[in-house]
Amino acid sequence: MPVKKKIKRSTKQKKQKQPAVEVRSAKRETRSYTATGLSVRKAANGDMQLVGTAIVFDSPSQNLGSFTEIVKYEAVQKSLQRNSDVYMLWQHDSAQPLSRVKTGTLKLTLTRAGLDFVATLPQSPLGQNAYQAVADGTVDSVSFGFTVEPDGDKWLSDAQGNVVRELWDINVGELSPVTWAAYEAPHVDVRSAPADIRAKLKRSEDDDTEDDNDDDCDPEVDDDCEDDDEDRCDCHCEQCEAGDCDECSATDCDDEDCVDCPIQQRNAHMNLLLRRLRS
Repeated sequence: MPVKKKIKRSTKQKKQKQPAVEVRSAKRETRSYTATGLSVRKAANGDMQLVGTAIVFDSPSQNLGSFTEIVKYEAVQKSLQRNSDVYMLWQHDSAQPLSRVKTGTLKLTLTRAGLDFVATLPQSPLGQNAYQAVADGTVDSVSFGFTVEPDGDKWLSDAQGNVVRELWDINVGELSPVTWAAYEAPHVDVRSAPADIRAKLKRSEDDDTEDDNDDDCDPEVDDDCEDDDEDRCDCHCEQCEAGDCDECSATDCDDEDCVDCPIQQRNAHMNLLLRRLRS
């Protein structure tokens, strides 16, 4: 294993101008958009219903910080084939369910254009409030929660350097009418992206959070100065080379100064337990 140099780490916090991409594996993601088709209706038996489109296929998302995203028809088709029992929640709150496929109160229709739904609301204050909020336009957006299957996304880059993430295999767990149509900071596992794409995402994140005064900063003089060449783990595993130090895979890492390395943190914890057991 290459010898690692000792790294002086900065504690300076950069001010953030945009949501940055958070790298997390197998974490639920949510996407929201203004749903022009979201509406209410009364069924023949008087039931309150919400009708709309939960996911639109092949439609570029808003800018998610350093990339845009497209959901493919095949992604949702595979999801429903594996598990069609999707919930509708109010504002993504699992304590406030509105309907469910398994109970027959949520009906989904997959078309080449998108995933349509008809949700029969409960005859309860929650259902009545949801119905009224959509009816008067207070809530006009739909969001969906999902996870991405291994190799379920593709990362592309055009000639201008714009990065696009295509979703080809996901698991849709829930749909939600939501108040805000703005996208949340995405929790995305970018390890599926090629190295050149990951580098572009990392540069974009650094650009978004760059301190306006960094140009006047001298790391040799100021201990709090950010130094792009040194403010990183010097591990040579694939993850650390891509800037994903939290996902370090160097099982033989022995650099005590590699403070971001989970291996070192786990070893330190185990050594502490051993010392306690022997005392």
